[in-house]
Amino acid sequence: MPAPSVTFATLLVVYFCSGVAALTLQVVWFKQLQFVLGSSTVSVSVTVASFFFGLSIGSLLGGRLAERLGHPLRAYAGLEMLLAATAVGVTLFLRSWASWVTFFGHLLDPGSATAGPVSVAVSFVALLPATLLMGATLPVIARWMVEQSTAIAVRVGQLYAVNTLGAAFGCALVGYFGISALGVTGSALAAAGLDVAVGLIALSLWSATAERRPPATTADEAAVSVDHPGILGAVFAVSGFAAIAYEVLWFRVLSSYSGQSVYAFSGMLTVYLLGLVIGSLVCVRWIAPVKERLLPAFAGSQLLLATLAMLSVAVLGRGRNVVELTTPLPAGWSLWLGESPSFFLLCVLVVLPPTVVLGVAFPVAGELTSRGLRGLSTRLGRLYAANTLGGVLGSLATAFVLLPRLGSFASFVVLSMLNVALAGATVASQSSLRRHRAQFRKVALAAGVIAVGYSWLGPQWLRVALSTFTGATVLEFAETRDATLTVLEYPEHGKYQQILVNGKSYANNRPEGRRYMAAMAHLPLLLHRDARSALVICVGTGTTVGALTTWPRVERITAVDLLPEVFRFAPYFDERVNHRFYANERVRKVVADGRHFLLTTDERWDVVTLEPPPPHDAGIVNLYSEDFYALVSQHLRPGGILAQWVPVDIGRSETWRQMMRALLHSFPHVSLWVSNRMEGIAIASEQPLTIDLPELMARMDVASVRQDLEHVGLASPAHLLGTFVAADEALARLVTEGAGVTDDRPTLEYHSRIPIAPITFDELIRGSEPVAERVIGSRDPEQLARGRQAVEAIWRAHEADTRNDAVSMSRWIDRGLAVEPGNAYLLFLRESVADRITRESPLSQ
Repeated sequence: MPAPSVTFATLLVVYFCSGVAALTLQVVWFKQLQFVLGSSTVSVSVTVASFFFGLSIGSLLGGRLAERLGHPLRAYAGLEMLLAATAVGVTLFLRSWASWVTFFGHLLDPGSATAGPVSVAVSFVALLPATLLMGATLPVIARWMVEQSTAIAVRVGQLYAVNTLGAAFGCALVGYFGISALGVTGSALAAAGLDVAVGLIALSLWSATAERRPPATTADEAAVSVDHPGILGAVFAVSGFAAIAYEVLWFRVLSSYSGQSVYAFSGMLTVYLLGLVIGSLVCVRWIAPVKERLLPAFAGSQLLLATLAMLSVAVLGRGRNVVELTTPLPAGWSLWLGESPSFFLLCVLVVLPPTVVLGVAFPVAGELTSRGLRGLSTRLGRLYAANTLGGVLGSLATAFVLLPRLGSFASFVVLSMLNVALAGATVASQSSLRRHRAQFRKVALAAGVIAVGYSWLGPQWLRVALSTFTGATVLEFAETRDATLTVLEYPEHGKYQQILVNGKSYANNRPEGRRYMAAMAHLPLLLHRDARSALVICVGTGTTVGALTTWPRVERITAVDLLPEVFRFAPYFDERVNHRFYANERVRKVVADGRHFLLTTDERWDVVTLEPPPPHDAGIVNLYSEDFYALVSQHLRPGGILAQWVPVDIGRSETWRQMMRALLHSFPHVSLWVSNRMEGIAIASEQPLTIDLPELMARMDVASVRQDLEHVGLASPAHLLGTFVAADEALARLVTEGAGVTDDRPTLEYHSRIPIAPITFDELIRGSEPVAERVIGSRDPEQLARGRQAVEAIWRAHEADTRNDAVSMSRWIDRGLAVEPGNAYLLFLRESVADRITRESPLSQ
């Protein structure tokens, strides 16, 4: 029979592994539910609420169950193995979403009254069985662990620490390596296998120890004397509200300093969880052994948390300075981190200190509210449930009330004052604290620190930090439940505007961007025989939607974007570029996740065009996968065309090749077009690419269309066709063989695993095919050749620009103008390079 110390140590390792599996499953299921519910804040909040509600109810039921168990360790083993089987079922059910979502997809329409209730129902039905089992494990295993000792806070702290450490490890593992290596389903199955192993080890321990019974312990010997344990439990529940609310706020502001990749979010959550681990260990080592310290520590933790939260706000306001100061850290770390190491240092400075304090609270509250060992499991389960439900409410309140109404800075202040109030309630309710005036002075001092911090930093502290950019004028700044948005205006090129989401560029209407964004609309309409309807997913500045409005024959345009502010801010952008699409009666504006919108509608379109954010941003891969393209094809009318933005200029060329493979796997006919910089447009359809030149010229000759094409230098049919690179077999050879992108294998998100190897225009040209082979009707080979010469001159000019070689850039522009003297885009490039040469000239210094 193993010694008790060996059994304890083994169970701690077991519960660590349980935490790894639980967090892995949470990440996987959240990702799978996005395919059905979308990735809006509402959908994410519903999913989070469902998950943690299941944990809380499971904790309540598990606490009651544990009191009736004669063999809690055996029951724990059974729970873990049942969880493994349930986890497999949940994962496979969510993986097969396409087979069952069609029965009620229309009820999820964001504009319908049924969307909310149905989203909640889907999330609860999918997650409740597994989360109930997860929540039940803590009180059951705690029953066995605490029976071996009267040091409740020590044992609960150990359990909480190792389980949370496992969760942190699981978060980092699945976020950085798991899904990248095993895929979504593979990661879930690995977690389920880990749960089976946990159950088997626990079962073997039960068998080996023959459920060793502890020496009899009375309730009085184990209890800490407190006046009103119910009040302390309520304080702990409200502190759960604050803890998750802080998490939402920290992540929201920190995302403005990151690349918004899956690595950034995994890193932030890992740091948060590690802080809880350290706090639990601090409690176990220095606070829990002396029971007289528990009450003062509980009250003091609320005051210290309030102070550290305000300090985190001060650091966030200087986030760019921190990032700049730490930039010299080893860049090679990003191969594993997938993000700048300086960003993770910022996360540590902001998040770690207050979360260490948060980690102290749970084991301390467990002992203060336990009233001894008798009925401990029930009370522990109730305590954990209350804290978890408080966290759910904190998440929802922050997303739907605090951020939209108060903004991030004022929300931090409100939460800090809430912690001070909780400390005050703790002191006032306990006679052992109340008799010491120093406790009230501490509460007053903390409140004073918050007040001073508010007045010293000022309500604009974070707004200024998030909306100050060199050389730009801020036209608009807004904090919403989904993101922070900033509209900037730059004085260059006759003024142009840019929209930032969480501090990162979402779109701009510089002339380089205008050209390919306009082509995103014109190219599919020119290639389609008779397009009457179009769908745009991801609106940005509205340039693409505006270009669609120049086509009189297009009767129905649907513009979809996740952020309502994109439509509200549209008037800030040059109306000559977006053509005031927001006031056009033919344009239907829809606020929704683009993929989710397609799931909820039976509409079909002749053209679907989309330019999502870069594919390495977290969650955006959902708009680049084969599964998404299969959904798009269901919404194309006969002869329909998909136009997809392809960032060929991305430094890791395997990224855009994977994107193209996904399209080639999904559509029988795909072509690639590059209008200026290496930002391509993929055209996909069921029909082969055939260009009727007389028809093309007639369509381009419509006055409003011709004017818009002239504005971006694409008015010449030969020039437009010169942007063609390759199609079908030739395109497949260019992108080479390899894996595509699927929902189960979202490889684009894990960009740090892809070698840095940018493609050159020489490679692109070598892999291209003559467009003349796709043209029918009368054509002039020399004219087509001149059009291609002008386009290649533009390509080479941009390539020289990336090398900061203004002289070579100027030469290529002159060659292009020799072929097309009046081309508006070439004239813009000439003006741009002339300004640069003037600025760089020694005579201008």
